[in-house]
Amino acid sequence: MASEQEQICITVKAEADLSTKQYRLMQMTNAGYGTTCLHSGTQQVMLGILQNKPAAYGRAAKICILGHTKAVAGAAISSLGFIGAGSDGCVAAVATPGHNIIGENIQTAAGTGEHIEVIIGLGSRFN
Repeated sequence: MASEQEQICITVKAEADLSTKQYRLMQMTNAGYGTTCLHSGTQQVMLGILQNKPAAYGRAAKICILGHTKAVAGAAISSLGFIGAGSDGCVAAVATPGHNIIGENIQTAAGTGEHIEVIIGLGSRFN
């Protein structure tokens, strides 16, 4: 079972209903200061992982930007290592250069949708 420990989080406004996106990657958008949206794409800048379930536009979205948190796996992750963005804001293993990474997984995932433990750093780093 995935767990969480020490974290540094920020709170920003949700750009949309994110109630089904808890523990997925987020990014800042140009729609307005302090808004978030679901992250996808290998070379986008990731802000962090959504900790709560804001159910409408403008609600508070708590984003973990540093620390030990849960994340939703986008596919099986068979070994420990760097993670980045998969589809629909899920995390995915990053093994090849050219992908941004947000941290490291400290648990493996058997398949899509599984909650795993990760350690994330401030923003994304380029691999």
